[in-house]
Amino acid sequence: MMRISSRLCCSLLLAPAWPALAQQALVHTVQPGDNLYHLAQRYLEDPSQWRQLQALNEVRNPRRLMPGSLLTIPAALLRSPATTAQVLHVTGTVSARSAGGTTALRVGERIEEGALIEVAEGGFATLRLADGSVLRLASGTQARLSELRHAPAPGHAQSRIELDRGRVDATVTPLPTPRSRFEIRTRRAVGGVRGTDFGVAANEQGDFIGDVREGAIQVTALETPRPLPATLLQAGEGAHVGSGGVTVARLSAAPDLSALPSVVEDIATIELPLPGAPGATAWMVRIARDEQANQVLRNGLFSQPLARFEGLEDGHYHLRVRVLDAHGIPGAVATRALEVNARPVPPLLREPRPRSRLPAPEVELLCTEGEGAVGYRFQLARDAAFTDLIEQTADLARCQHTLRALVPGSYHWRVAAVARDAKGQRDQGPFSPAMAFDVVPLPPEPAPPQMRTHDGSLHLQWSASAGGPWQHQIQIAHDAAFTRPLDDRLLAEPSFTRAAPAPGLYHVRVRQLDAEGLRGPWTGAQRLEIPTRVLTTDLQPLTNSEGQPVQHGNR
Repeated sequence: MMRISSRLCCSLLLAPAWPALAQQALVHTVQPGDNLYHLAQRYLEDPSQWRQLQALNEVRNPRRLMPGSLLTIPAALLRSPATTAQVLHVTGTVSARSAGGTTALRVGERIEEGALIEVAEGGFATLRLADGSVLRLASGTQARLSELRHAPAPGHAQSRIELDRGRVDATVTPLPTPRSRFEIRTRRAVGGVRGTDFGVAANEQGDFIGDVREGAIQVTALETPRPLPATLLQAGEGAHVGSGGVTVARLSAAPDLSALPSVVEDIATIELPLPGAPGATAWMVRIARDEQANQVLRNGLFSQPLARFEGLEDGHYHLRVRVLDAHGIPGAVATRALEVNARPVPPLLREPRPRSRLPAPEVELLCTEGEGAVGYRFQLARDAAFTDLIEQTADLARCQHTLRALVPGSYHWRVAAVARDAKGQRDQGPFSPAMAFDVVPLPPEPAPPQMRTHDGSLHLQWSASAGGPWQHQIQIAHDAAFTRPLDDRLLAEPSFTRAAPAPGLYHVRVRQLDAEGLRGPWTGAQRLEIPTRVLTTDLQPLTNSEGQPVQHGNR
């Protein structure tokens, strides 16, 4: 078993940082069976540098070392120690699987070399490596942190990410030494850099899809029938490496986001209509808390030009959109500020119902009062876009408002709730979806009915107003208030016949209704007196010479 001299053990345990170690060398006590080749494999970053160890230690035969002798290994040649990746941001479900099991990632935790990172659909994770490089793992990604090596003093850094599926974006700290490297590998290819801003995706076939935003990357195809030379991608270029070889293309132009809404007012959903682009096959969309997109809260890939996400808390965000070309290579990034202002939630509109036809001149607006609201603001307009405002209220304590002196026409109304923010200031939320209603003139008052009785029947007739067709409603009651109508009929024609009621005093009124049931004003109540008949001593009706009943009183 290998032993390290006690002098170096002390320096390794007590040294606070790599600079102290850089000025020393690792001193190895040779054990039986050691040879220079095996020790180079064990200790050196580049085992082929065993000749430098041979020269430094004046070893004649690299296969025969004297047990108990001391072998000096310069710190500059040593393999960089394994480091960890720090979790900067997590959205949704992201896990790390290692020999110790599977754990859910949390901000601030450190992930060991060799861990397999899995990002669930809708999730996102941002990691920072020991050298300051940043990895951003998108929704649906599975990637292994195969190698995380960093030696600050010599400046060596070796990082290798094995991408099984999904997408990784990397901002790589410039690597200071020739021995340093950073690479992302898929089944089809490997992309190596020395400091740049780029991304790599792996599709279901394991194809390598890379794009460069800053700097350059070297792409080496794997699993090809014959070896292919490495391809150097400069900023603004991308490559697709599949079974058919390597395809290099310029990144497509950034889409124009100027037509997208800058404010989202829906508490449940963020819906963004995306701009079309020639040759587009998909749209990559991210919404982040920060401008650098390290704190991505929503992300997805959409096959149609419409992005739909679950809603976010009120606040200011940064939107990033990229268009994928026919090779699946993302184009240049388009950015735009995005504000979510969905709270307090707007009230539900109750009355009038949509497209109601209401009589002029007054209309009562009613809506549902929300929890936490301290006021309500109503708007009335002639158009659905509310560019032609008729009325706008200040904060009202109740979710109701009476509109007065409305002339016939079409109107649109909406309401916003007002609540107090964290600072105690009044904060208006979004307006409710608008609702339309129509104010129409009332059907005119008809002429009073003409009334007569004959042969035990009551006949009523009146003239219909111009502008019909109208329906007609007639009421007969004992009292002038018509609290309990004796008869209440809806008629197609302006006439009515029924059996004469019992003798007594009655009241009659009529009104007109239009085709959709809008009621006009009643006529004034008209008196109707049914006289008492004169009876003979045997209680039979007394008749005149013409055979008609003799009555008391006048009609």
